[in-house]
Amino acid sequence: MLKKAAFVIACLVLVSAVAVAGPEPRAVNGKVLLGFTAEVGWPVITCVAGLPLPPYCDSSTTQVLGRLEVQTWMPASPSKSVAKFLNGPITFVVNCDLNAQYRGPCWGTFEWKVPGVGTWTGFWKAPIMDLMTYESKLSMVGIGSGGQIDGKQLVIEGESAPGDYYIASSVHIK
Repeated sequence: MLKKAAFVIACLVLVSAVAVAGPEPRAVNGKVLLGFTAEVGWPVITCVAGLPLPPYCDSSTTQVLGRLEVQTWMPASPSKSVAKFLNGPITFVVNCDLNAQYRGPCWGTFEWKVPGVGTWTGFWKAPIMDLMTYESKLSMVGIGSGGQIDGKQLVIEGESAPGDYYIASSVHIK
């Protein structure tokens, strides 16, 4: 009888501890800065109505089409709430349709390997990307695989003003 009572008390303590701690949060929100670190694969460039003048196009160009550029980026200053989920290099595949002033929409895919946590993979788009002033608007959506992020969804919305090197972003993980 005493063993049964001790077992019941232990179960009640365990259930109480779980109830006080609460379930794992369904969503985590925070902020992060995203910054370019390197170009690791040169894009295929088309200079519409103009001629290539590497790494740019000549002055008669009306539109610059870039395809399959590979870049690496790094996060900086993540909020404590999202820091463990947003560490390590991000590899972007970049496609852009830019005007003669190197401004326009860009899009592509990304892979974000977070050491000891897993990998985010997904798609991104930037309706505004200005390669001369760094102004941008960026949206990323990805799915986690492996470790702590397996099956989780990552949503990032960010922007930078002209002259800003980093894209200030809000993060939502669920």
